[in-house]
Amino acid sequence: MMSIRRCLPEDGTPVKELISQIMNAEFSDSQSAYPTGDLENIPHSYGGFGEAFFVAINGNKIIGTVGIKKEDERVALLRRLFVATPYRRQQIGLKLIEHALQFCDEVGYDEVIFKTTSQMEGAIKACQKKGFVQRAKIKLREVELMKFAFFIRNGMNRSKN
Repeated sequence: MMSIRRCLPEDGTPVKELISQIMNAEFSDSQSAYPTGDLENIPHSYGGFGEAFFVAINGNKIIGTVGIKKEDERVALLRRLFVATPYRRQQIGLKLIEHALQFCDEVGYDEVIFKTTSQMEGAIKACQKKGFVQRAKIKLREVELMKFAFFIRNGMNRSKN
């Protein structure tokens, strides 16, 4: 049974391992676009007011992650949306996004921003399914940098999926 909870201090190593495995296997050529300093101390990196890091758990195994960072008083950043390969296509990414958006709503954010590259197709599709809309695309060599937005307060793109 899958559940989602806040990341605990002892989750740091398994979280880093999960994200590193996915990055090495699927995005090795674009890792420079994704610095990992925030994963060295997750409770510190995601411990401010309006910030959180959530993990999806199956049994005692971490199978997915999502983080929320405060951009400013009204905008949050959705980060580190990853699901372990054997657990994909089971709506786990969607549930992680839902959980993160609910947190952002409760904290009082107006908008959530997701920045990624065009290579992270699964994360892009999941965000779009939940109602994120593309706001920018910049071509950088062989990769496109993309920015998506989700509006909480005005309900402009609220999805019921």
